[in-house]
Amino acid sequence: MKTPKLITLASCLIASSIFSTCAIAHDRWILPNEFNISNDGAKGVWITSDVTAGNQVFVFDKPFGSEDIEIITPEGKLEYPSSSYRGGRKSVFDYLLTQPGTYRFQKEAKGKYYSQYKIPTSEKPIRTKLDKLATKANMPKDASDLKGALYFSRIETYVTLNKPNNTAFESTGEFLELIPTTHPSDIIENNETKFKFLFNGKEVKGVEVSIVREGTLYRNQIEEIEVNSDAKGNIEFTPPKAGRYLLHANYETKLNDTKLADKMVNTIFLTFEAGLE
Repeated sequence: MKTPKLITLASCLIASSIFSTCAIAHDRWILPNEFNISNDGAKGVWITSDVTAGNQVFVFDKPFGSEDIEIITPEGKLEYPSSSYRGGRKSVFDYLLTQPGTYRFQKEAKGKYYSQYKIPTSEKPIRTKLDKLATKANMPKDASDLKGALYFSRIETYVTLNKPNNTAFESTGEFLELIPTTHPSDIIENNETKFKFLFNGKEVKGVEVSIVREGTLYRNQIEEIEVNSDAKGNIEFTPPKAGRYLLHANYETKLNDTKLADKMVNTIFLTFEAGLE
């Protein structure tokens, strides 16, 4: 029975509002067909990646778009897939790895504003995909309790061809970021893994992290690993088995300037692979 997972998701959907980390109920991910590739050929290696969203880890449900995928090369250059496709249940993109090193695949990250207010004739809040100023200019005169939130999400993974390097880990200094301390190519089952979180370029405490191994459809327990970042932004965990994992991080903070939004909600979805000992 998958009751524990279903109850968790149902509770998330019931509680969903623009001021909850459950506002987008589906997990999202980029899942390459390989994470670590060895190849001596001069022509490079093609990688195919799924881009999708779903309620079960790596079970595709929604065709989260691949048309805005960005690729940071081992030299730190920005490139794009050679092709992409959006289907009915998932999206796909292809990219040719030609340079040895570590690549970061990521969705283009942009902040999105959401607001809500109340009106006397409705029990439920009226929600908009606008900031507070724009919402206020358009809402009825008898509306009240205007609130707004700024959402920012990163969806990313790392793929290494032959010899790994760290150039693709470089911080942008904007919003919530995950910086590998343990190189993704060196993550091994039953061995400690370390990551660091930054917010606007500074180490941040209190990032809530959930890590789930693939295969939740075929086990009764989710076997979720839950950790919070410490005062230096660090988390540590040990993957119990080899396989592919999805890391989901949440961090909320109040905004000093509340003209456009009252708070910011940051999420990160990282896929990675734990190798065999």
